[in-house]
Amino acid sequence: MLYLKQERPGSRRDLWIQSLDGLRHTALTDSGRLAGWNRHQVEGPLNGACISPDGTRVAYAERHPVASDRAGLAPVQAWNVLLVVNADGTGRRILVDLRDLPSLPEGTRASSFSWSSDGNQLAYALELPGPGCELLKLYRVDAGSGQVTDVPLNPTQGKSQLLVWSAPRNELVLTLQCGSTGAQRLGVLDVSTGHLREHPAEWPAVSPDGAHALVATPAPAGRKASLLTLDDAFTPESSLGTFTGRLNWYNQRPGGLFTAVTPEPPTTECAGVTPPPRRFHRWDPQTRTHPLVRQDATAFTVLAFSPDDTQALVNILVGRDDSQPGFCGEGWLQRLHLVQRDDLESDLPREQLLARSTPLGPSTPWPGPSHSSYIGWLH
Repeated sequence: MLYLKQERPGSRRDLWIQSLDGLRHTALTDSGRLAGWNRHQVEGPLNGACISPDGTRVAYAERHPVASDRAGLAPVQAWNVLLVVNADGTGRRILVDLRDLPSLPEGTRASSFSWSSDGNQLAYALELPGPGCELLKLYRVDAGSGQVTDVPLNPTQGKSQLLVWSAPRNELVLTLQCGSTGAQRLGVLDVSTGHLREHPAEWPAVSPDGAHALVATPAPAGRKASLLTLDDAFTPESSLGTFTGRLNWYNQRPGGLFTAVTPEPPTTECAGVTPPPRRFHRWDPQTRTHPLVRQDATAFTVLAFSPDDTQALVNILVGRDDSQPGFCGEGWLQRLHLVQRDDLESDLPREQLLARSTPLGPSTPWPGPSHSSYIGWLH
């Protein structure tokens, strides 16, 4: 698995590979210049690196110093060099060097990037400053030759997150948002024509093939979760009601695992420091049902499934931290584990599941950002 490692104290960031037994760690980059950031209201791993669909290559972004910042790139959370490397560390090369561009408006930000599903191209975004909201520009680069071409796009505003690029349909699924608290939109872009269709969405979870998405919209009793087909009309497939939670899509088999969370009342004194009750439901797109597969899933936070769907990367609550007592009692500790999917989607008690899973790191406080460095699975 690929993850980001940052020196503390210090600002050096690099990509590292961890074996599935949790014992071996190997540096994939050693420049210390990796760009990494998260986007508000977007599910998924850290930006700054993107794994090819077959898991054999990694595209990653770095920020390199320049004698004069003539390209106008914003210095905060920006990149100016996009590289690609094989998963074994060979074949490292620069794909895009924004330092070679003519002058851009001051404050231009290089944003997210995504592989096409056939692994032949990457798309990347530039966000130009505008009145009230950023102006989006999209480009694609051939992964072999490095040739860059513009993606035709009518004037579009918003900070972007590129999610899935389906090569058979030549459609790029992305999110757009104006301001840190602005409404989020889910967009589907025809890469050939530049036609963009949009739909309001909060915290979208897009299927690996880019054909479906779980989106949330405000409702009186909480957020209403709906599954959409990403066609011209964003046709609703099913409603999960006012469930609060997230959907982890399977990679090979249809459907996914939905974590339903029972929200705490806002008047609860210890809200946010006590894990809320959770349940697992398996979403079946053929029957459009979501049967319960684990009644008590409070201890588990699912990050992702392995490419063959046999294993899951899961943060598991492993106990209380008596070194940090507080008004609401001792804090909780969590630990990242590799878990068999069949065990996770069963009524196997937590203690037995822990005994049959593989720990991948030390325990860390809950809640906390211990999952934010995870990027994906390599082959």
